[in-house]
Amino acid sequence: MGRWCWASLAWFVGGALVLSSSACSSRSTYESDKNAGGTGALDAGAGGATGGANAGGANAGGANPSGASAGGGPGDAGAGSGGEGGDGTITTGKSGFPSCETISDTACSGDDCCASLLVTGCTDCAFPYGYTSTVSDFRLDKYEVTVGRFRSFVNAYEGPPAMDAGARSAIPGSGWQSDWNDDIGIDSVALVNDLLLRPCAELTIRTYTEDPGGNEAKPMNCMTWYEAFAFCVWDGGFLPTEIQWQYAAAGGAENREYPWPESAVDTDRALYGYCGEGVSSACAVENILEVGSKPLGVGKFGHLDLAGSMWEWVLDYFGAPYPAQPCSDCANLDGTTPRVIRGGGWPEPVTLQNTSERGNDPPESSWMNVGIRCARVAP
Repeated sequence: MGRWCWASLAWFVGGALVLSSSACSSRSTYESDKNAGGTGALDAGAGGATGGANAGGANAGGANPSGASAGGGPGDAGAGSGGEGGDGTITTGKSGFPSCETISDTACSGDDCCASLLVTGCTDCAFPYGYTSTVSDFRLDKYEVTVGRFRSFVNAYEGPPAMDAGARSAIPGSGWQSDWNDDIGIDSVALVNDLLLRPCAELTIRTYTEDPGGNEAKPMNCMTWYEAFAFCVWDGGFLPTEIQWQYAAAGGAENREYPWPESAVDTDRALYGYCGEGVSSACAVENILEVGSKPLGVGKFGHLDLAGSMWEWVLDYFGAPYPAQPCSDCANLDGTTPRVIRGGGWPEPVTLQNTSERGNDPPESSWMNVGIRCARVAP
């Protein structure tokens, strides 16, 4: 496989579109002019994951535990994070998430790496970019997927997911498509080769290593959208839609500028700006911190690293025109444009860390600053 990661980089300066090139080190394109339009009607995942056996043999709609608290109930200030605290119920994944079956309960900043938080939805809520959507309750993983969790997937991997694995009843076409089978390794050996031999590996700014080491609690990077999709399905979840991600990061209908209440960002709350202006020799894997290392950056529902750390793959296509408004639990899956990434990244400046920033990359690309976080059916 060995996909190359060269792509064009585009941004707006003074209203003009500026283009350059980048190699497996930054997003291929991004919008920063906050122009009207936006992501359109997007899905909250009602109906859950369906479909048959997937890459690791786990059912896409497998059992997800509930009720095990990992840091306090709704509204408990500072619950489990030293920050604002979460509004949602925290559930741990040891009995339901295959990726954490062999990982310590305290591997992620003293917490279960598979902690999953309830995000309480809303009806006909207004969001940035001029769209309105009803968002059903869903769960979103507290942390970005770690190297250790992804390694469990790699070790169990037996081939592409089954057709329609990870599909949601409210979103036609949201499951795995057989046309994608050639875009992911045929078996575990091929998948490992892809992860280790891509240009991201040549730059040595990847967190995955051939053998377990010091990066196991760091966020997984240099994965394609297809690999991200397959991981979430195998782990009993699915890729969040863009509206799910936006809603959780911005504190629901509060539409926060950053995941936390204050309209300011600093390095106490998020990991960003570690390569200066663009990518340089200053960038190194050592700059990437373990998930949850910025507890003051906790969001309304208790999630961490929704700003900085890694951009995160989501389900939707990027581009306009967007689906009709308003919408209830749907997604932008009508197109062949790149897939959306959200959340800012560790090498990039402060201006790209707010919750309304949108990025996009070709699904076959992989980057040192793009990772993943899975969504799940609400309990």
